[in-house]
Amino acid sequence: MRTRPLPQQRSAGFAVRLRERLERFGTAAALALAIQRSESAVRKWVRGQSEPNVTDLRAICEVTQTQLEWLITGRGVADQAEGLREPDTPYGADAQPLDLALLERVLEAIDAHLRIGGATLPAFKHAALVATCYDLSRESGSPDAQVIARLVKLAG
Repeated sequence: MRTRPLPQQRSAGFAVRLRERLERFGTAAALALAIQRSESAVRKWVRGQSEPNVTDLRAICEVTQTQLEWLITGRGVADQAEGLREPDTPYGADAQPLDLALLERVLEAIDAHLRIGGATLPAFKHAALVATCYDLSRESGSPDAQVIARLVKLAG
């Protein structure tokens, strides 16, 4: 029988990974300033008392040069340079074609989790959530239900 980790255990893993990146980046105050959040919010994330929303996750990854999937799940590599792939060029001539079937599965998974939770999101949060989940799903070719559930919770 497989047991799922408790929310506190998942949060603790995230906090450990965030602390690891913070040690390389600097202080909680420096990260807070860089992502335009309060130092107390960052300190709560580092202690595992709360988790950042999707927009903040993307900002953390950008300023700390961290792979989003690693920060959220612990899978893959931490450094963006180690997991380097072609830069995102969504509308450029060299862009990867949009996988509409994958995008549809991602949207269905997100919408299902939003319905279950009875949540609605403003358009900018919904768009950030879709983009993040799609990006994380591209490599494997299928949406990760646990990751999507967690990101929907964080977006709400």
